[in-house]
Amino acid sequence: MLNVGEGQALILKRENAAMLIDTGSAAHAAHVVTRLKAHNITSLDAVIVTHLHPDHASGYFRIRESYPETMILHNAHPLPDRVAPDMVRWVRDAIESDSLQQVIRQGDTIPLGDLSVEVLWPSKFVSHNLNAHSLVLRITVKNQRIVIMGDATKWSEQRLLQQGLLSGSADVLVVGHHGAADASSEALLKQLQPRLSLISVNSGNIRGYPAAETLHRLVKHSGQVLRTDIDGEVCISLVSSRLQRQPCR
Repeated sequence: MLNVGEGQALILKRENAAMLIDTGSAAHAAHVVTRLKAHNITSLDAVIVTHLHPDHASGYFRIRESYPETMILHNAHPLPDRVAPDMVRWVRDAIESDSLQQVIRQGDTIPLGDLSVEVLWPSKFVSHNLNAHSLVLRITVKNQRIVIMGDATKWSEQRLLQQGLLSGSADVLVVGHHGAADASSEALLKQLQPRLSLISVNSGNIRGYPAAETLHRLVKHSGQVLRTDIDGEVCISLVSSRLQRQPCR
């Protein structure tokens, strides 16, 4: 989990394969490219954009320049022509016209080396709410589970739980919506009981993330909570069939 201030960007690396989940904002895109290269990633198998909010997607332009042959995977959320902010529309239009873009939805899997990334959400669109239809992903490696919530809301969580798609626990949870109060419900955390919860958030942000009540729930149900504004970049490695935090190089 990269430290990209107000936003989110995650690198997944498995043997010679690598994937980027979200790009961070345009303001931090150069940093994302620098960190990819620091991890010896000269090519990306795919970039997954969980949703179009600029803090998750506006780094697309810099990433596309640096990795011109990479597939861009997205949920193709339909939006009105007058959508705001402008950057949402610019990123949407650019991705939709990208010759290497592909739409992914609930039930799809994306290969990464000898493992795959499962798409748990969304199944369909019922509104223009970007967060509610953010991609939710799960990676399973040697019985270790990583769940990435994007900016999914409590509404999304409830439907995932009702459908039985979040059964079982999670070894690592990438906390939804930067720890905002509208995500990480008691029901979700009680189900997942993550050993490690990660929050991508910037210090002193204007939205007050992470919310105090969300932190309370995370402390109650998680073994450990790490956040980029306090802990910086967080690196997790698979060691002896167990996910463990490692120093970031």
